[in-house]
Amino acid sequence: MTGDRRKRHLKILELISTRPIRTQEELAETLAAEGWPVTQSSVSRDITALHLVKVEGAYRRQARVRAGAAHPDEQRIADGVLTADVAGDALLVLHTPAGEANRVAVAIDRLAWSDVVGTIAGDDTIFLAMKNAGAQRRVLHRLRRLAESRSP
Repeated sequence: MTGDRRKRHLKILELISTRPIRTQEELAETLAAEGWPVTQSSVSRDITALHLVKVEGAYRRQARVRAGAAHPDEQRIADGVLTADVAGDALLVLHTPAGEANRVAVAIDRLAWSDVVGTIAGDDTIFLAMKNAGAQRRVLHRLRRLAESRSP
């Protein structure tokens, strides 16, 4: 996925979490007003890629329940982490929907992964510090496994 598309997806998730957006046309107009000119067909592809559903007539992220989830905090991480990017040798930057970063960071803290030294959460971004580059790779792999378990 390109960086622009990822940023647009994050913007879409922010928009649908802060106001009711009922149609693809409304989403395209709202994105355009925010500086993201898009076509209806690209919005349609974004909705599919993000697994958005209509709840009471407005777009929302689809809630998924993982079969046999080992721990509710793993479910929180699987549902909340949208992207995970490497930053340096021992840092990951995680992106979440607006307002979810603290909940996801707390879930990571409660799981007490031995490779994680600490977390810092903002509104939609988490800085995850690891012990070293090997720990960074292991945590990234673990996050990807959790994300794959969320895929339809």
